[in-house]
Amino acid sequence: MKHGKKEETRKLTIEHIAKITKYSASTVSRALRNDPAAKGETAAKIREVARKLNYFPNLLAKGLRQNKTGTIGIIFNDLNNPFYTEILSEMAEVLNEKNYSMFICYSHYDPERERKNIISLLSKKVDGIIISPIGARSENIKLIRENRVETVFIDSLPAYKDRSYVYTDHRKGVETAAEYLIKNGHRKILLYIGPREKFMADHFIKGYRRTLGKYGIPAKEQNVLEAAKLSIECGYETFKRLLTGDRPGKNPDFTGIITQSDLLAIGVYKTARELGIAIPDNYSIVGYDNIEVTSALSPPLTTVHQSRKRIGRESVNILLNNIENGASEVKVVGIEPYIVIRGSVRKIN
Repeated sequence: MKHGKKEETRKLTIEHIAKITKYSASTVSRALRNDPAAKGETAAKIREVARKLNYFPNLLAKGLRQNKTGTIGIIFNDLNNPFYTEILSEMAEVLNEKNYSMFICYSHYDPERERKNIISLLSKKVDGIIISPIGARSENIKLIRENRVETVFIDSLPAYKDRSYVYTDHRKGVETAAEYLIKNGHRKILLYIGPREKFMADHFIKGYRRTLGKYGIPAKEQNVLEAAKLSIECGYETFKRLLTGDRPGKNPDFTGIITQSDLLAIGVYKTARELGIAIPDNYSIVGYDNIEVTSALSPPLTTVHQSRKRIGRESVNILLNNIENGASEVKVVGIEPYIVIRGSVRKIN
């Protein structure tokens, strides 16, 4: 009998609750979905019975009827980067409020892995996808577009006019960082980026060159330093090789540094501490992202701020609005970065 009781609880339906409460199934349904048409006292009684019986709706069956699964796919480049985890946290809050679940994937800047993630999410019939793409235009993006799934792109400048974007203007961000160093007397500036083949790096290079040109400063190729990954360890190892002479034929002369990520900047700090180099006395540095830990560095890192909360919330709201309203409204939200001035830049003559 006990086993039968468990089975009955597991399979509890609206019809069971209707029988127990002696209300119609339609009345029970309205009460459980908080329909304003359900009378207060009646609805409260029905919900209390449902709570005691541990009733939960069969969302899969409901989803099949409505041709929706109540799931959203998220594809990020790197979940080890606090920048992405802070965006994800905000997304989770909004999706939880709206009773959606997430499938979370990360591409690790690998196009083949990104493709597998996309195929996996499409096979799960997710209602929509939010992605930070590896490339602005690629076969992977084409795959999403061909399957006509609602999509919002983040962390990139718009490349397609028929898709929604929530992006930070990275060229503007690096221009802001370069101008701040220049106005503090720095004319020899190193740009420290991730892999060049990733399109975000291209935005940084163009913004860097444009700003130096604006102030009549030559943009020397040897003053662009490339790390294999946007990570603390790569930031440390690549910068240390630079300073210890392991780059034959490339000996940049610089007083200021702009990094594509705060993680690279933290790697620079690690190298400086190990080699006895003072920041900002020997090198001034401006990071990028303004992740939480940067204010706790010594000295605190001057960095370009990206609004992770706004990126997360805006992208989810755009996506859910299109899903729930059966619309395909294209919305592009550009977020202006700004510099957070702390102690890692000194003024020189």
